[in-house]
Amino acid sequence: MARIRGMMAASLDGFAADASGGVGWLAPFDAVNWGYDAFLTEIGTVVMGRTTFEDALHLSQDWPYPGKRAIVVSRTLPDRPGGGPGGDVEVWRDGVPALVPRLRALADGDVWIVGGPRLQGEMIALGALDRMQLAVTPVLLGRGKPVFPPSVAPPRQPRLQSAEPIGGGLAMLDYSFEG
Repeated sequence: MARIRGMMAASLDGFAADASGGVGWLAPFDAVNWGYDAFLTEIGTVVMGRTTFEDALHLSQDWPYPGKRAIVVSRTLPDRPGGGPGGDVEVWRDGVPALVPRLRALADGDVWIVGGPRLQGEMIALGALDRMQLAVTPVLLGRGKPVFPPSVAPPRQPRLQSAEPIGGGLAMLDYSFEG
């Protein structure tokens, strides 16, 4: 059974993107090793919303998740959107609640809910997220896209497993969600 995980960067004041939706404020931390490569070895499937998918295609010439199953949650994306390993990206149109059992049944690694505070927030609200890692940066944006959008109280609350400085003033917070 796959675990469903989140991993993302956040500003100290709780934003995942600036007011224009950009993440350029993360550039000064590109050289910091925050465990991404080790994290990715545990992942068999990446799940993202349309915006994160389109950003991934525009930010890099190469697909950033080679060898990983890719699922894009979108009601408006074409069935064969391109990108991904050999263009192999599945578009999921049936809503997040119907996707969770399918993700749980996977047996080839954990599932990463990539970026997208809205999608991660929906997973949390459903009680589906098992683990969340946040790389908190020493940046105050003042406004932007919040890491956790307003939602109903989730059925499971996070419990801090570890907190460690990782260089450049960043701290990695690792939470598990318990029932």
